[in-house]
Amino acid sequence: FLNVGQATISSTIQDDSSININTLIESNKFLDKLYRVRDQIDLVVDANDYSLKKIEKNIIEGQWKQSYTAQIDSDGNIISEDNLIQNNKLLFDPISVLYSLRNKDLKLNDKYEYHILGENEIKSLTTEVRNNETVKVPAGKYNCIKVIPYSNNGKNIFKENGYMTVWFSNDNKKIPVKIELKTNIGNLVLKLKKIFP
Repeated sequence: FLNVGQATISSTIQDDSSININTLIESNKFLDKLYRVRDQIDLVVDANDYSLKKIEKNIIEGQWKQSYTAQIDSDGNIISEDNLIQNNKLLFDPISVLYSLRNKDLKLNDKYEYHILGENEIKSLTTEVRNNETVKVPAGKYNCIKVIPYSNNGKNIFKENGYMTVWFSNDNKKIPVKIELKTNIGNLVLKLKKIFP
């Protein structure tokens, strides 16, 4: 019931083959005194299918800190500082999945499977189109398609049994209008404020 921080998602075109996606979750000054949060994730993804090329995470949650960096080579193998994981699947981050879904023809009960790169492990994820809902956000009122991702192998996709729900605008643009994310640090609700040309 308290607003204790903010989260932002932004993307920029790096070149014809790559897009940078950046997310930042940060607690406000009030919460910083009790439990400081600075979760920053920087992705480089393929411009065509939004699969991962590189991921860099810098996480600060209270006294707990963690950094993780990995690159995916041209064969799909995962290269991190202390590990090499052989892989032949397209890999995604939950945020890059959102971008990928925008290219899909989302219809009721449709399901799409993805392979998510965790920290030196690969998890299986299914996204399911559930229903249409009207969603009101600062940018206005939208008729939306509700999509829920979930694990299809029993492993948690998000920490501490967290979950995500996404509402895309029900049009050709499929703009992420609202994102709800339950995590170990609380419930995050991102609402569309403005669409830039």
